[in-house]
Amino acid sequence: MFEVFARDILVGHSALELGDPPMGVAFGKFIATESYRLIQLECRTNHADQSGLALSVTTPDGIQIPCVGVGVIDFSDQFEDEIEITVFGIPYPLYGELFPEHVSAYERTFRGC
Repeated sequence: MFEVFARDILVGHSALELGDPPMGVAFGKFIATESYRLIQLECRTNHADQSGLALSVTTPDGIQIPCVGVGVIDFSDQFEDEIEITVFGIPYPLYGELFPEHVSAYERTFRGC
């Protein structure tokens, strides 16, 4: 599981189980910690620019993933437990190292063409 921080506060976790390798994007279900309540209103109401939250994601080894941005989209007030996180612009070759299953799935879509 990857850890999600707002500044230096742990606000959640995610497996980042889905991705778009050519775009360097990984996303998945966001599992909130108790501290998530500190930023939840912003994540529910502001889907355009969450840069003020200083969101970051670390690997299971505690290394911060370099990226262009991180966004948490929270629709849990409309749909129970519907919170998603997206990490944008993860550079290569790091993306392939962190998410080899995403790259493999993407490559499989072109086999046999």
